[in-house]
Amino acid sequence: MLFDKEVILFNQDASDNVSALTRLAYSMYAKGVVTSEYRDALLKREESFPTGLMTQTIGVAIPHTDPDKVIEPQIGFMSLKHPVTFHQMGDNAEIQVKLIFMLALKKSDDQLSMLQKLMALFQNQEAMDALQKIEQKNDFLDLMKKNEIIE
Repeated sequence: MLFDKEVILFNQDASDNVSALTRLAYSMYAKGVVTSEYRDALLKREESFPTGLMTQTIGVAIPHTDPDKVIEPQIGFMSLKHPVTFHQMGDNAEIQVKLIFMLALKKSDDQLSMLQKLMALFQNQEAMDALQKIEQKNDFLDLMKKNEIIE
């Protein structure tokens, strides 16, 4: 299960996207699902290939890096008290992000499939509104199941 290590952080304070990504990557490393190189590789990839995405009402980011930095498939989630600036996927425009889904997947097929599922989630306004308010892991996991992100 992709959230079974419960790298799920709510209402975090971060001064910028690097501190937010570092905290989330460290949480995944502490759970033993990524290698010690994961954070640096993720930050380097984010510079070259930004993962920010503007939904109808909120900015999200879906950072990820190469599968060789992944020990065990997992997704980390972080909601932020205050948005931080990311660059948008595709056009590099600056957007304000409040939700981060950090992917640590071992197969490129899994990554593509998960990105498609997340895009469907991001288009569901009711789910996105709920995500911004959730503060309990069980509620978060229920929402992920309801939206077919996890089984």
